[in-house]
Amino acid sequence: MVKELKEFGVEAYGYDPLLRKEELKGFGVKALDNLDVKLKMDGVIVAVAHDEFKRMKLEDLIGKMNSKPVLIDVRGVFDGEEAKKKGFYYWRL
Repeated sequence: MVKELKEFGVEAYGYDPLLRKEELKGFGVKALDNLDVKLKMDGVIVAVAHDEFKRMKLEDLIGKMNSKPVLIDVRGVFDGEEAKKKGFYYWRL
């Protein structure tokens, strides 16, 4: 997934509270220590359903994103209808 995103010029960052930064870098992303970042992202891919992500609210995400935010929710952590109402382009497997 990261490889394909990079082919389109996407700068990919990764965060997982259960992995070390070195492990995250192995996926080809720039590893983040936490989600308290000043980056404005165009999209977020939630690929795992860790408790930390389950506790996250859509408002937590939208404040970190540019206009027309994209949320790819692989594990179904968020309510799709609520995400769409809040302005996300929402997609789930």
